[in-house]
Amino acid sequence: MRPMLRKQNIRFRERLGTSKVIAILRADDTTYFPDVAQVLYECGVRVIEAALTTPGALDAIGAMRLELGADAMIGAGSVRTQSDVDDCVTAGAEFLVTATYAPKVLDRAQAYGVPVVCGALTPTEIDSAWRRGAAAVTVFPVAQVGGPDYIDAVRAPLPEIPLVPTGGVRLSDVDAYLGAGAFAVAAASPLTGDALCGGRLDELAKRADELVATAGKYV
Repeated sequence: MRPMLRKQNIRFRERLGTSKVIAILRADDTTYFPDVAQVLYECGVRVIEAALTTPGALDAIGAMRLELGADAMIGAGSVRTQSDVDDCVTAGAEFLVTATYAPKVLDRAQAYGVPVVCGALTPTEIDSAWRRGAAAVTVFPVAQVGGPDYIDAVRAPLPEIPLVPTGGVRLSDVDAYLGAGAFAVAAASPLTGDALCGGRLDELAKRADELVATAGKYV
């Protein structure tokens, strides 16, 4: 692993380790991304992912970085190709997230020194992603393969790999995931609710406050 990437991976893990939460923003458009990101930031969620499956996500990444400042880490999710990596880096993404084990994405990001939270499911994929230079590994879709018990089982032979469960993670299960040894959790609709469609931001704040309080027990 290149020294620059190693440094950035460590920095990313340190930042994520102070909150234990990645908030995933995914919607039909990015109209409400800035408002939702601001609420999340004020509640203590400082690592935010904008999914590339949302039209305009790249522009939103730059806007959120400008609005929230250096104390937040804004990244891109659903990264699948080398050209995605190029576009995300140009847009200012500070980290990348994949849904699958994507060696070409990992290699391209390594050339830029950008951390990747690489998707994987099986122990083989998880170990391969880690050996290829992932900063952390998202276990996706974790809820469908055993939830917290699966995280506990995977950590037994692979204790040094920082696992981030995602895909069906309910807020009520966050305590169990972190208690099972997950490094952090990634939450989408259970956290954002209808806020990305113009719904109530005060309800979003309540959910975010509860999530941050739960995660804070493991910081």
